[in-house]
Amino acid sequence: SKVAVKIPLALAIVSALIVECAGERFAIPQLSVVELVRAKGGSENKIERIKNTPVLRLRDRLLPLVNLRQLLRLDETKARSGNGRGRASDGHADHAGGAAADGGDGADRSETDGFIVVSQVGTYSFGIIVDQVYDTEEIVVKPVAKILRNIPLFSGNTILGDGRVVMILDPNGVASASGEIALAEGDHAQIEKE
Repeated sequence: SKVAVKIPLALAIVSALIVECAGERFAIPQLSVVELVRAKGGSENKIERIKNTPVLRLRDRLLPLVNLRQLLRLDETKARSGNGRGRASDGHADHAGGAAADGGDGADRSETDGFIVVSQVGTYSFGIIVDQVYDTEEIVVKPVAKILRNIPLFSGNTILGDGRVVMILDPNGVASASGEIALAEGDHAQIEKE
């Protein structure tokens, strides 16, 4: 017998960091990940707020932060679909950095505790707040469906080894959706004028 395996040229294999937020897993391309930081309320690495914007003081530099839970409105989705649906059944959400998805005091805790994926887009650096960080995996990138192509936060999707379908976050889209890139570019233009 003869077996032929055909792989479409549209597929690409990339290294990605698997993260979790509100019981949902996402992949972040490893090329844009600079480092990982664990933020805790009483430690040196803690999330602060400046003009109601979360920032992290990292090596005497202020790093703007994007809360993935708020950006993707994961709490609203969980509230609409019910408390039990969508939560990880294997218990990962319960120990995910102390941030519960049930809208209790976990929402307050997620403001001070969590994992921060420091990403870089061009010369602009920012942090993405997530609940849990897993391992780096080699993933096969599939293009997003036509219905999701208008959402700039996602660059594709993939199927993990355990059969879960996860969305691949686009760091460019995350940065622009947060409005931080426009703010940073405006600040650089202001500095150059002075």
